[in-house]
Amino acid sequence: MLLSFRVANHGSLREPQELNLVPAYEDHRPAVTVAALYGANASGKSTVLDAFRFFTSAVTESQARWLPGAPVPRRPFLLDHESRNEPSSYAVDALVDGVRYVYGFSVTDTEVAEEWLYAYPKGRRRVLFERAGMTMTYGATLTGERVAAERTMRPNSLYLSAAAQTSHPRLGQVWKTLNRHHIIGDSTRHTISTGGALAALIFEGYEAAGLARGADILAMADLGVHGLRSAEDDKAAKKAALVAAKLEGWEAFPDEIKAAASKSLQFVHRIGDEEFVLPVDAESAGTKTWLNMVSQALGAIIAGKSMWVDEIDVSLHPMLTAKLLTLFQNPELNPLGAQLVFTTHDASLLGTMLGDQVLRRDQVWFVEKDAKTGATELYPLSDFKPRKGENFERRYLAGSYGAVPLLPETAFEDMLKKYWGDRGEVVSA
Repeated sequence: MLLSFRVANHGSLREPQELNLVPAYEDHRPAVTVAALYGANASGKSTVLDAFRFFTSAVTESQARWLPGAPVPRRPFLLDHESRNEPSSYAVDALVDGVRYVYGFSVTDTEVAEEWLYAYPKGRRRVLFERAGMTMTYGATLTGERVAAERTMRPNSLYLSAAAQTSHPRLGQVWKTLNRHHIIGDSTRHTISTGGALAALIFEGYEAAGLARGADILAMADLGVHGLRSAEDDKAAKKAALVAAKLEGWEAFPDEIKAAASKSLQFVHRIGDEEFVLPVDAESAGTKTWLNMVSQALGAIIAGKSMWVDEIDVSLHPMLTAKLLTLFQNPELNPLGAQLVFTTHDASLLGTMLGDQVLRRDQVWFVEKDAKTGATELYPLSDFKPRKGENFERRYLAGSYGAVPLLPETAFEDMLKKYWGDRGEVVSA
């Protein structure tokens, strides 16, 4: 379970920023299971998710996929002359088998400058390892083979990734926990459109486990869909063949995954007594978004993972978004503590819906960019000491918390009036 994420010098996040998921108010869980990020366009909301994406990809891929001698694919702050030459830093606090761990690293364009891992088994810090360049220092409590990982580690790869590659038991467990995250952005939002049958395959697995089928979930959302089918698709088969040709290790994929890649998803509608089957391309964006989001949310909840979603409200009605949040917020439905972190512009989620508060006071964060420096600041609603039951939606839209666009009162109107005036048109006041 993720307790916090810290980042500095990534994109517009120039100064150190922290997304702290430890509850600010009484809670029986060690971390909140939902966190919403609000802010104006281009304020840096997506950059927070991108920074976490880089962190997870470095942990996952630096040893296995980053080529020796290749540049580190980081994104430093570029709006001053100093930051682009300074390291970028990333760190998390996470629970691994009930023990708190702090893991982080800093990187330049060419190498890992620092890396560290600490454990807090009884509230006191124990150093597992610290790294400066290619020099490693180990704590007394880190047992097991350590030299093998150090031998394979490169200047541009993480020691933790190398340790996982060499099957270190304790560090491998930490590595595995830090990989329990799924990030949904533009590249993954439309997977239903491009690989719909894979979603159908997922739902078949859910049904075998006693969970609702995809059609049931679509029916619950009142989307007019009464069933889902998968069918052979020549175009999909050709695309799957191209993917297989480019993808290393394709033969290692299960046969059912390969078969699903050559299929497409169909949506069944019923008008009166007649049944109509629509291809995935003819279905509405909202239907596909809901199916995509819920399929991945169920996967995260069942596995106890975290799910990070950029612009969760795209193509979804606010009531559907609120329903998605309840899957994570309800301890009975989410016993493993899966977490949902998302960006949104939907202010209605700050209020009540059907009589219930959608987001708690310590589940709301704001992102604001300094107009003079271009740097982003991340801060929680709890900093404003809000009262329980306070109308967060109204106060946010009124600018009480910041993180809203500053629009000149008549700038757009004056621009259009000037345009029509320059054309010699009559413009009424």
